[in-house]
Amino acid sequence: MKKFFCLLMTVVLMFCMVGCGGEKESSKLTLKIGLPSGKDVTPMEIVESFKKANPDINVEVDEAPWSEFKNKLKIQVSSNNAPDVFIVDSGYAATLGGMGAVVDLAGLIEKDVNVEEYSSSLFAGKDQDGRVWGIPHGLNSIGVYYNKTLFDEAGLEYPTEDWTFEEMFDMARKLTKDTDGDGEIDCYGLSYGTNVTEGWLPFVRATGGAPLDETRTKSMFLDEKTIEGLEKYALPQKEGFAPTLEWCAAQGSGVNAFYLGKIAMMITLSSHVKAINSNAPEGFSYDVQMIPNGWDGQRHCLYVPNQWCIYSRASKESQEAAWRWILHFINEESQNKVAETLLAGFPIKKTALNYVSQLSSVPANLNAFFEGVNKYGETLFENPTYEEWRPKVDEQAAKIRKGEISAKEAAKTMDKLVTDALNGN
Repeated sequence: MKKFFCLLMTVVLMFCMVGCGGEKESSKLTLKIGLPSGKDVTPMEIVESFKKANPDINVEVDEAPWSEFKNKLKIQVSSNNAPDVFIVDSGYAATLGGMGAVVDLAGLIEKDVNVEEYSSSLFAGKDQDGRVWGIPHGLNSIGVYYNKTLFDEAGLEYPTEDWTFEEMFDMARKLTKDTDGDGEIDCYGLSYGTNVTEGWLPFVRATGGAPLDETRTKSMFLDEKTIEGLEKYALPQKEGFAPTLEWCAAQGSGVNAFYLGKIAMMITLSSHVKAINSNAPEGFSYDVQMIPNGWDGQRHCLYVPNQWCIYSRASKESQEAAWRWILHFINEESQNKVAETLLAGFPIKKTALNYVSQLSSVPANLNAFFEGVNKYGETLFENPTYEEWRPKVDEQAAKIRKGEISAKEAAKTMDKLVTDALNGN
């Protein structure tokens, strides 16, 4: 009987220990982090170091491919079940801010962040009223990549920081060649896209035009400077020193054509550096330069600031944990990990940007990407209706590029699309 009693007490004690342990575990706060494309975009070492530094928090990662993540998030937001903190593009961050679905971080930044330690891109998520809807996940800016070998063969000097769009066009004309004499162009002088970042907006800004006014509440597509920019955007393909979109697709992409020596210059994002360095043939020699000074006499370095946003409908405790996550992501150790991997752009902490330069010497002028942002950086005219009008405007820009419609006619359609979005039609 005594043995039975001792055994019973042991079982009861073990049950209590397990029960108490389970209760303690379940009482831990769970932080759900939304990571589009998971480890392909965000170094998972940062997630692990956050877990180690915050043992009082359970971390759940909510993943989906980048192309699917936004649609998934839209459903989650509508059903009040979004991750506590997540990455979205700057346009959707502005839309969520307008909906009241994400937290204004301005006060938290003022309280907890030494802004002098960061690139000016820290405030890329700021709207016209001073509210900050997100903190950049990475710094992905446009610049001009150029093939040094093709420049040498053509006897041209490399682009310098003070170059202009007109000089870039002149170089591109000279670099466009039919190398085998079969009547077909084998190397184009310049390549660029059709979307807002790598396509039409750099040209529109270069003429002093803009899609929206300074308040981002009125369309500017009928402005003469904006129409002039759309005309400049169409000019390289019209004159034949830029390839057609179909030609680029046949090469696999414009980036592929660039490192295969079929494109001499390319306006595109800094995020392509890693792919070029990984896939280019041995001996491929290239460098980068800031986007040129425009016809308006100004330089406009556009960049894509994908944002960490905090879900406003999460509990107060979850929002506090989400802010701890963001502070962890932008600390020196984490930012150096971003610098080492360059999975989705450059870090935003200045010391980590210096670290990038120490880690890589290809291209030699890599600093041009983030120096351009610090000196001349501009985002993409995001506003609460950006998600509605931007894809439709991109479609019109592709038609201009293909020569299917004039810049003036397209501008009328663009103006209506933007005005309707602004008016909620």
